[in-house]
Amino acid sequence: MKYFMFIVLILFGNSAICSELTDSLTIAGLSFIPEKWDKPANVKKIESMTRQAVDRGAKLVVMPEGALEGYVVNDVINEKDAVKKAALEKQFAALAEPIDGENISKLYNLADELDIYFVICFLEAKGTDIYNSAVFVGPDGKQIGCYHKTHFWQGYEVNPPGYTTGDSFPVFSLRNMNLGIMICADRRFPEVARSLMLNGADLIVNPAYGNHGELNTALMRTRAFENQTFIVFSHPMHSLIIDNDGNILNECGTDSLVLANIPWRKVEKKRPTVRFRRPELYKVLTQ
Repeated sequence: MKYFMFIVLILFGNSAICSELTDSLTIAGLSFIPEKWDKPANVKKIESMTRQAVDRGAKLVVMPEGALEGYVVNDVINEKDAVKKAALEKQFAALAEPIDGENISKLYNLADELDIYFVICFLEAKGTDIYNSAVFVGPDGKQIGCYHKTHFWQGYEVNPPGYTTGDSFPVFSLRNMNLGIMICADRRFPEVARSLMLNGADLIVNPAYGNHGELNTALMRTRAFENQTFIVFSHPMHSLIIDNDGNILNECGTDSLVLANIPWRKVEKKRPTVRFRRPELYKVLTQ
C-alpha cells in the first residue's frame, strides 16, 4: 500500500490526495471591513486572510459582498449634492471592472496557487451594465460560474446609472455537491434560497455587507432549515456557517475567519418542507 501511495504522490501531489480521500469540505468565511474605493488595498487584505484560511485547512473560501471595492453603492445613493453625486456616479462606473479585469485576475491566480475554490465578490462591468457580482472560481483559477445579485433592498429607482440586477439563480458543481449563491438582501426573500434549493443546491453561500446580529442569525438558520441546505454567511462584522438542520457550526466577528467542515456530498432532502410541497397551490407567489 505504501508503494501505491508513493506512486500517487509522484503522479498527483499531496493536494490531489487530500482532495480525493477526504469526505468533508473545510469552508472559510472571511470577515473584514474592506477599504472603500481602494481595490489594491482590498486585494492585499483578501490575500492575507485567504492564506490564513488555507493554512487552517480551507478548500472553499468566501468573502463579504463587495469586498474588492468596498461596497460603495450607498455612498452614491446617499449623496444629496447634485454635482458631487454626478462625480461619484462616474467614479462608481470607473470602479467596476470586467470579469477578467486586472484586480480580480489576481484573485483567480491566488485560487490557482492555493488550490482552492473561491467565491470572489466585486463590482462587475459588463457592457453598459454594472452588476453586484460573485464569481465562483475553481482550484485551477478558472471561472466556474457567476451570480448577479437579484434583489436591491434600496429599491430599483435610486441607483447609479447602469447598476442593475441579475435575473436567474444558477447552481454550480462543487465536486460531489452543488453550490448556489445569493448576495446580501437576496436572503430576505425566501423565494431566492428556495429557488436555489430547487435548482439543486446543497450548499448556499451568502456574501453580505448590510445587517447582521441576532435577527439575521435567526433568518439564516431558518433559510438553512427550511431548504435543508448548508449556508455560509460572510459579512464584514459577523460571519456564520450553518448546517442543513439550521444549527450554527461556527461564527466569528470582524477581522476573523469562520471555519467549519461539512460533508462533501449531496444533501438528501427528506424534510417535509421540501418533500411535501404543493407547488400547484403557490401560483399567487408569481403574481
